[in-house]
Amino acid sequence: MLPLIGVIISFFTVVILLSMKKSLGAAMFIGSLIVGISSTNDIAENIGGLIPTFVTGIIDPIAIELIVLVSLVAVFGYLMKELELLTDLIDVARYYLSSIFFIITAIPSMIGVLPMPGGAVFSAPIIEPIGDQMEMSSARLTSLNIYYRHLWYFIFPYMPSMIIASSLSNINVMTIALMHIPIVGIMIIIGWIYYNNDKKKLIQKEVNQDCDTEEVSFLDAIKVLLPFVIVLFPPLILDISFVYALIVAILYIILLRKDLFEWKYLLNGMNLQLTVGVAGIMVFKAFIENSEGVMILTELLISFGIPLFLLALFIPFIAGLLTGNHTGAIGISYPILLTLFTDSSMYLLWHMIIFSSSYFGYVLSPFHLCNLMTVKYYNISLDKYYKEIIVPFAGTAAGIFLLSVIYYFTII
Repeated sequence: MLPLIGVIISFFTVVILLSMKKSLGAAMFIGSLIVGISSTNDIAENIGGLIPTFVTGIIDPIAIELIVLVSLVAVFGYLMKELELLTDLIDVARYYLSSIFFIITAIPSMIGVLPMPGGAVFSAPIIEPIGDQMEMSSARLTSLNIYYRHLWYFIFPYMPSMIIASSLSNINVMTIALMHIPIVGIMIIIGWIYYNNDKKKLIQKEVNQDCDTEEVSFLDAIKVLLPFVIVLFPPLILDISFVYALIVAILYIILLRKDLFEWKYLLNGMNLQLTVGVAGIMVFKAFIENSEGVMILTELLISFGIPLFLLALFIPFIAGLLTGNHTGAIGISYPILLTLFTDSSMYLLWHMIIFSSSYFGYVLSPFHLCNLMTVKYYNISLDKYYKEIIVPFAGTAAGIFLLSVIYYFTII
């Protein structure tokens, strides 16, 4: 029973540490240590295997590529912000989009593709005057900001949570993205219905008139959008690693804004906490795979007759809700849950359910930085925000359930 106890204690230890805002890396390494010491009933043998298992997790080629990729993603986002390309991107949206509704939703969406902790607070002051034009309440504006900030989490291949999910599940990141495209479509439709439902307040207006934005030439718009084109399309068309695409995009940004660039930005842009966190997740995965605890847990759950569907919904949701960290929630739940479905013909579908459940727990978490910082900026209470966000997220959850049924009977 020692391996089973170790896995359970490890799970709750990681959740508690992350809910206390301890670093992802520290939480995952401590969780790994607990799993490692209790991996079999022979404690002496377990202690002797700690270093070999740790090394295996760290030097795994997939782990190394993952760590490099996450580091480059962080640098990419930091340079976009510090070299003012993010500001220019917002100006492009303001100038070329035809309505204030498109602008107010595009701004948090564009900022959302950059992996910045608490990133919703960057878009909050930008969309505030537009929200005033639309006569939106602070609670409604908060929910809109959070909703669209996290719109692309299901399909953007450079999201740390997508990268981790792909690595832990052994499913190609583009396969995950393609499978999730309908979810983003569902979110866009629900967002349009929910946030654009008062036609008297949301009259379509010319952007130049509303936002006092200076003229943006088509060439300038292309220059600003090109980094995203570079990181997205070459890996799809040429089947090259996302790492190489990111390196080229970063070099392009540096050359484009060489007058503003400083070498320290490359070091400052590396999110060391996230990088160490990714390393911790990969080590945790190695220890979980080396432990007898998951096998014992699987047999126990099956003997209790607990439906696997409930486990796939409940465990990731609670992990996301209690940690307020999507990458952490996936790092906790994937190594444990996916072993239950390894031999299933519906492995892809189970993956989508687990990913979606962890997403909802994360975005609704009271510990989620975007929630805390945006609520504070707009000076409202969390309960008012939850009353506004529950409807679009409930609609999205219903849409994902319907999509799962369709996949079950048609594609999977």
